[in-house]
Amino acid sequence: MRPPGHDLPDTHEFVRLSEGLCHYRIDGPLDGKTLLLVHGATVPGWAFDRLVPYFTAAGFRTLRPDLYGHGYSDRPRVRYTHALFVHQLAELLAALGIERPVHVLGHSLGAALGARLVCRHPERFASLVLAAPLVDFTVHTPSAKLLGVPLLGECLMPIYVKPMLVRRRRRRYRAIEDGRFVGKFNDQLRKPGFGRALLSMFRSGSLGDQSDCYEALARERHPVLVLRGMDDPIVSSAQVDAINRRVTRARVVEVAETAHTLILTDPDKVAPLAIGFFAGIGSPAAPPGDAARLVVTPGR
Repeated sequence: MRPPGHDLPDTHEFVRLSEGLCHYRIDGPLDGKTLLLVHGATVPGWAFDRLVPYFTAAGFRTLRPDLYGHGYSDRPRVRYTHALFVHQLAELLAALGIERPVHVLGHSLGAALGARLVCRHPERFASLVLAAPLVDFTVHTPSAKLLGVPLLGECLMPIYVKPMLVRRRRRRYRAIEDGRFVGKFNDQLRKPGFGRALLSMFRSGSLGDQSDCYEALARERHPVLVLRGMDDPIVSSAQVDAINRRVTRARVVEVAETAHTLILTDPDKVAPLAIGFFAGIGSPAAPPGDAARLVVTPGR
């Protein structure tokens, strides 16, 4: 299903789910292991554009949807809760008839959503990578509470939040592929409904404390890899330690000279770690807790 007004290549697909149209892309061999890629709060599925070629070359079949309110997916007038996104992802897998156990890689908020999805349907998933996993965005951004104030939040979104996001993306993305991702991000901001969706995510708690999902993940048995950029200003080392204390079977890898957007800025460093983990050919199993932590320094 391709809605009118979308002049997109054939690799872009749409499916109607219960809350609206969901845009997604599938790449890789038909017989490859399915890898679901879940993006974060502000950047849609193209966040994985530079990572996908590594996975397809390794024989994985990647599925990267745009969550509601993002990219080319619909922006329904609903509360943008964890439950909304988890239901969307589960519906998408069902609509596409994907039945084999699926590997998941989630980034930032997408990592927390991936954990919730795995816990809700544990039999449908094989393993999970948490890349720069969101723990609580509001801890580092106390001003986010102002977005919860009626009318004030609606005023701040266009005059403060959106311009701030543009500045950050320009700073992070301008050196990548001649800055084309800056343009892609600006295109998303121009689509009606993105600001409303983001405001709802703040107000619904979607960007707040995620500890409950990691506590739930601790009760499951899926293999878990946690990746953190050592220069990440959003997800601290202490927050990753908190995840590791809950999910003691998780293997934690901190990647030097990378930050929060490592899946887009440093795919050459992320891909080997994720592929080795998914394929079962990574480093030997480590004991739980702090002993499972590695630090990877590029070029060494």
